[in-house]
Amino acid sequence: MTPNLYPQRKTLRAFEKIWVRLEGFVNRFTQSDFNPFYHLGTLTIFMLVVLLVTGAYLTVFYRPGLDVAYATVEKLDAHWLGSLMRSVHRYSSDAMILLIVLHMLKMLFSDRYWGQRWLAWTSGWIMLAGVWLTGTMGYWLIWDQRAQWMTEYMMEYLAGASGLTYVATDLASRTFSNFVIILFLHVFLPIIGFLGIYIHGLRLSRARWWSPRWVSVQAVIGLIILSLIKPTLSAAPADLSTLLSDVPMDAYYLGFLPAIDAWGNAIFWGLAILVGGSLFLLPWLARGRDIGPAIITDPKCTGCNLCYAECPYDAIAMVERHDETKYHKLAVINPAQCTACAICVGACPTDAIHLLGGYNGEQTFNAVKGALHREKQEGRPVTVLFVSERDVTMGTLPAKLRGNVREGEPVSTSECGAGARVVTAILPSIGAVNIEWIRSLRDEGARDVVLFSHPYDDALYREEPHWMLNRLHTHTALATKDLHWLEIAPGDASALETFMKNLQRDETQKAKMPKPLPPVKERNKLVPSLVSGLIGTLILLGAFALALPLDVKSSMQAADGSALRIAVDAKGKIEAANIPEGVTLPEGADPVKIFGGVHFPISVRVIVDGEAVLDDTYKPSGVGGNGRISALEFLEIESGTRMVEVWMKDDSDNYRLVFSGEVIFEQGRVLVLAYDEATDTFVLR
Repeated sequence: MTPNLYPQRKTLRAFEKIWVRLEGFVNRFTQSDFNPFYHLGTLTIFMLVVLLVTGAYLTVFYRPGLDVAYATVEKLDAHWLGSLMRSVHRYSSDAMILLIVLHMLKMLFSDRYWGQRWLAWTSGWIMLAGVWLTGTMGYWLIWDQRAQWMTEYMMEYLAGASGLTYVATDLASRTFSNFVIILFLHVFLPIIGFLGIYIHGLRLSRARWWSPRWVSVQAVIGLIILSLIKPTLSAAPADLSTLLSDVPMDAYYLGFLPAIDAWGNAIFWGLAILVGGSLFLLPWLARGRDIGPAIITDPKCTGCNLCYAECPYDAIAMVERHDETKYHKLAVINPAQCTACAICVGACPTDAIHLLGGYNGEQTFNAVKGALHREKQEGRPVTVLFVSERDVTMGTLPAKLRGNVREGEPVSTSECGAGARVVTAILPSIGAVNIEWIRSLRDEGARDVVLFSHPYDDALYREEPHWMLNRLHTHTALATKDLHWLEIAPGDASALETFMKNLQRDETQKAKMPKPLPPVKERNKLVPSLVSGLIGTLILLGAFALALPLDVKSSMQAADGSALRIAVDAKGKIEAANIPEGVTLPEGADPVKIFGGVHFPISVRVIVDGEAVLDDTYKPSGVGGNGRISALEFLEIESGTRMVEVWMKDDSDNYRLVFSGEVIFEQGRVLVLAYDEATDTFVLR
């Protein structure tokens, strides 16, 4: 099946329309320059910086270890600065997850995930997984009940020697190395994250790394306000002898634990792998189609470098030229990098570039001039309107201004009040407008030329408004009263229609004056109005505050009863030595110590009140099957006094009784039956 073009992908366009209307609504209050939804990616990077700064402060005072970790965190909370730093650290980590997800949704809805963008999409998912993993490690380091639930999960599903560490009597000394390793990874992984960010922007000519200064300030203010409203607090200290009830769980990072407890490991991870894998592979599973790549007409190319300088996607290279022309350089297109934005088509002064899928700037301009001449012959004033394909698809271009255009045709004419006519040219992007067109159209008799752009930071092809404005600023003589730059959020058809109708009025035409062009914006020099700054801060505060309702209290399903852990850590008995054929050992030599041997597995059967609740066999570890035998089982038991028997077999003989007695199971408590190899019994503790 042939992939569809951007306008034909109806489902994604429906979601994109909802998204752009939300952004347009926010623009009414914040101005587009300070709309946080236009800076989701760069705000994510800023959150990483906030995390590193606050994390460095917290690490100075943190002490790893089961016996001291919780106390040092509580000591931090006792001081206002420590509490603020910890709260900002927590909420910025939640904000980072939220911003990444919103950024990915925007890229998905606007069809910016396939083709040359596949690397940014897949690296984004890998970074999301890294952020989530790092955050869960941070929660574990506190060693409160949240960390306990993570440890319970690890003990149950990893079991073996790792799980047995947490049922040992000398727990603090055995787990110290775990704290050091987790702390190192928690600090080290975010630093590695900058490499991921570099890869994320690798296919962009000028990747934008930092959000505007005032947007960053708004984010910090939002984090501080949220931290003061609800400071982050630890749960109760971890106690592995209890079952967890009513523990506040941060759904961003720890929501998987209650979900696994309710659904089971296989269902949860099966769904996670299915959904996550499908989204990761989306650039290939749901690939779209564009009208590219760009094609160079070699004889026309003068090697001027303009297309190379303006390409946002690093899809053009300038190579040495050795042909009959007098030019030294030739532009060469990398098809794998091209997104068919046509910015290079608009930049080329010699019409040496067109798009393979059918767009040709010279042909489009000739069609515009032809429509202009026809309308001028009728004696009507004509306005030429340049819009992008996205404007048509998002409904920004009113039906009245589309006139008699047929699908696939780039130019239409329509009535626009006061007897005036509008010639509308639909281009791949506003950056496809060649600067010489404006001069030529004015000479041909166009009364007005309108360049219609999306907000500066909301271009489908990143830099199209930037380069169009840059071209105008380098040709200031074109900025007369007849040239109009109009910036409107996608989907706001009424604003465009109102502007065009007002432009045709006699009063407007008589009062026309040259308007200063919008600046080619330097983000950090922009200062918001009081209203836009306040609204932007409130929006970010509201987004970050989603962490509060997602901090849900959860309980283990087993917490209504009690539980018993069965722990086995034994060398096991040898069935036979592995003596190589033809080898004779000296008298008294132990063949097992020299060559090793085949170990018997250990079988354990647990009977509670006459009913078997566990009957399993555990094999030796190691490549040769001669390592230690480790096992850890978690058994849910109803509260009350129960008769418990443990039977074990570790050789070729029958089962033998290794524990028997009445055991009192208290609600919410966990008991441990650990095998003592020296006494060949299970010990209750």
